Amino acid sequence: MPALVPLEFISHLIKVLHDYFQPPLSRQKIEKNYSTIMMLLNEMIEDGYPFVTEENALRDLVPFAGGLSKYLPTLPKGAANSLKGLTSSSSSSKSFSPDSSLTRSNVPWRRSNVKHNNSELYVDIHEALSVIIPALSPTQQMLNSINSGSTPVPSASAFYTPAVPQVLAEPIVAIAHGSVFATTKLSGTPDIQLIISFGNRLLEGPAFHPCVRLARWRERPGTLSFIPPDGKCCLLQYTVSGVESGPIGGDLKTGLGPMKDEFEVRVWSRVPRNVKFVENLRVEVVFDGERVQNVKGTRASSGEFDIEKKGVGVWRFPGKTPMGWNASLRGTMVVSEDLATGPDGTVPQEFPKYVKISYDCQGMLVSGAKVESLRIVSGKGIDDRAKPYKGVKYLTKGKDIVIRG
Repeated sequence: MPALVPLEFISHLIKVLHDYFQPPLSRQKIEKNYSTIMMLLNEMIEDGYPFVTEENALRDLVPFAGGLSKYLPTLPKGAANSLKGLTSSSSSSKSFSPDSSLTRSNVPWRRSNVKHNNSELYVDIHEALSVIIPALSPTQQMLNSINSGSTPVPSASAFYTPAVPQVLAEPIVAIAHGSVFATTKLSGTPDIQLIISFGNRLLEGPAFHPCVRLARWRERPGTLSFIPPDGKCCLLQYTVSGVESGPIGGDLKTGLGPMKDEFEVRVWSRVPRNVKFVENLRVEVVFDGERVQNVKGTRASSGEFDIEKKGVGVWRFPGKTPMGWNASLRGTMVVSEDLATGPDGTVPQEFPKYVKISYDCQGMLVSGAKVESLRIVSGKGIDDRAKPYKGVKYLTKGKDIVIRG
């Protein structure tokens, strides 16, 4: 068996357990639903190999916990009785299954006889942004000091940055990891077509849900044609390199102040199109926890700064942060005097190694991707008179935006 098979199976098992019992999966919840979990494992594994792993298919084979009491009594705690219950469930699972048509279905990822009172179709595209920005050279820092009072000129970029340094280091890495989710509440067997425009971006390593017709994607990249599972599923995962650095920027300066022992962190929000604010903005200031005892004299123009754990200080901005905004944090690292001193008998001054920014931004994608069309092409069992409610949402999550000092 390939080494990745067990890991992939565990990933599917967690998704199934979330579907059946809802997160978080506490110990009490698992013990309470032990018999249902054993029945799920019995269907998911055949002869030691993964067999049925799709959530929708398992719904036809194993009832939810609420309906299990109709078919099986509560299992005793003893291991022998538990195994006995597992054996009996294996032989009788088809008899209590709500619908045994799965074996005749040509759509194994969608449960049979799906019915909904309301027709709904939603698409969510999430992108996680990873950026590494190197430290400014001494020449660049000098230019920023000279031009600190000037107003920057808007560029051809999708972002305009007010009141920030003129000279910014180019990112070493700027990657977006994207996921396209579809949530459907449609009766019958709908056939859906989703067209996404990625511009001139090259998608690296796209991974598709089994429901997506790959031939259609090859003919016309960006076209997702599929019969969806009932509920939520991930249709596509992709990676795009060389993207914009996002709506939040920042820099880190060291060796400031009369004693050259201060550091300064600055963050600012750029002005992207169609976005008014970012949420959950958080800046981590990372330093050597073995050498630095504390950070003194911290002065923040806004937000709240605290030492969260050894070697990490966190600068938080609760609520919503508007566009066209900036803030600064200044302080001095307190170095332990027990450490080895330098050649002149003094303890070398310490500064932050880097800062890491994270945030959530609704309504935009750094790759520039957008949904061109979303429609139901055809479908068996769908009421043609009922117009489905459709919606599209975008979310960019700044996760690993690292600015080196």
